[in-house]
Amino acid sequence: MNNKTSTGPPANLNLRVLRIYNLYRTFLGLVLTLSAFSPINTVLFNPTNLKSLQLFAVVYLFINIIVLISIHHSTSSPVTFCICCTDILLLSLLLSLQTSKNLAFGNLVVVSVAAGNILIRGKLGLLLAAIASLCIVVITLFRSTQLTIGLQTHISSGLLGIIYFATAFFIQSLSERLSRSEALAEQRRTEFFNLQKLNQVIIQRMRTGILVISHDQLLVMMNEAAKLLLNSTDYPKTLEQASPQLKQALTLWQNNPRAHIEPFQATSASPKVKASFTRLPVSGHINTLVFLDDISLLTQQAQQLKLASLGRLTASIAHEIRNPLGAISHAAQLLNESPDITSADIRLIEIIQNHSKRVNNIIENILQVAKRKQTQPETFLLEPWLKKHLNEEHFTNIQSPVFDIQNNSTPIEVVFDPHQLSQIVTNLCQNGLRYSYLTCGEAYIKIITHIKSDTGQPCVDIIDKGPGIQNGLAEQVFEPFYTTETTGTGLGLYISRELCEANQASLDLIKRSQGGCCFRITFAHPQRNQSYLEH
Repeated sequence: MNNKTSTGPPANLNLRVLRIYNLYRTFLGLVLTLSAFSPINTVLFNPTNLKSLQLFAVVYLFINIIVLISIHHSTSSPVTFCICCTDILLLSLLLSLQTSKNLAFGNLVVVSVAAGNILIRGKLGLLLAAIASLCIVVITLFRSTQLTIGLQTHISSGLLGIIYFATAFFIQSLSERLSRSEALAEQRRTEFFNLQKLNQVIIQRMRTGILVISHDQLLVMMNEAAKLLLNSTDYPKTLEQASPQLKQALTLWQNNPRAHIEPFQATSASPKVKASFTRLPVSGHINTLVFLDDISLLTQQAQQLKLASLGRLTASIAHEIRNPLGAISHAAQLLNESPDITSADIRLIEIIQNHSKRVNNIIENILQVAKRKQTQPETFLLEPWLKKHLNEEHFTNIQSPVFDIQNNSTPIEVVFDPHQLSQIVTNLCQNGLRYSYLTCGEAYIKIITHIKSDTGQPCVDIIDKGPGIQNGLAEQVFEPFYTTETTGTGLGLYISRELCEANQASLDLIKRSQGGCCFRITFAHPQRNQSYLEH
């Protein structure tokens, strides 16, 4: 059995009930005061007790007003018990001032007992019913000494006592059920709130961009991935502010849900985004749910599968070519050792050997593409890594290379496979040093590390003093086997770009008005880097 003497409903419900009860008592005091000073006071009350009645009514009204004003936040059981107990005693005193022999004013005590058992449960609530029953019996005995009271009045007082206890038991049972229902509702509300927070965290951490757009094209919700894909630095209010291209795509979809939505880019440096739409009924309106997918990742995956298949094919072809090539090279060496060889034949043998070496280099590069290992990204500071790598790296046929490294004011952290980054930087610097030396007689490279102001992406620019690239050839230099030299294989820049894309980065040729070439490695955004590293 529960030994607690007072447990009650939640504090907010207690406070509401207590305020209503105090308003009722104040109104009752006002009615009694008006009745005590009205011409009908002798009908309801004993004329000999009229002054006492008027004093009682004024005091009762004054007490209730004070309680109504002072009780705002306190709903503790002792305070509530004192208020209800005082009200029972005062109403019992009012019963003694009544003229008639019946116990009509005793019915008012039922309200006090009911209110007390709503606010207080257990033994204190039942104690209120006991106090009210005791008071009604005492007042009945007291009035029997002054008035001639029959058996019916005593029976009525007993019935009132039973009613008080019945009211207490009924209200406590009802309040207990109400408390359990409210506790269950509060539990459900808490679970719903926690689930809502969990959904928000999941949506914010998703790599798919998600937007909710109202019927008047206002942004209701936008997760972090959508901000990155749309290159938004803050939370825009309208779809037009977020992305004009996305607004056009939405308009096209609304006019024709089966229309093909072309991928778009928020900026030239942003990834290509594929948008899909679905209707979302909410509160009588049809909102639109938008999913944004970075198709560059899908394109890279498809390209990797294609390159894997192509790599296996080219690797088998390269092996087949290497065998007769080795035989040709070996035969040329044997022929070169012949004592009867002429000077013209020696020149032809040199041509055979040089072109055999060139073909062998091409085969080596093809096998390197075919056997490219899976990226193993690491987090490191870009500037210290560049200095260490350039100090330790040996560049073929380059004497006394000069590296002018201009660091960013704040350290730049990137996520990249360091072995693959060393291959990219070495290849870019090797080409830049050679072209700088051929143009100005100095093997010079300028390296600038910075963060793009519009996207917040880390970058490194590798700039030479060479002749530069002609207009219209910027993209061709990244094509496989494209070269402007007779001794080149045309795979260096192609492999470098492939390695960048495998690490969620990009390699671009930046146009310069000062001459020379500027190759820029743009690393993924730090936030996207973290999710990439986790996956």
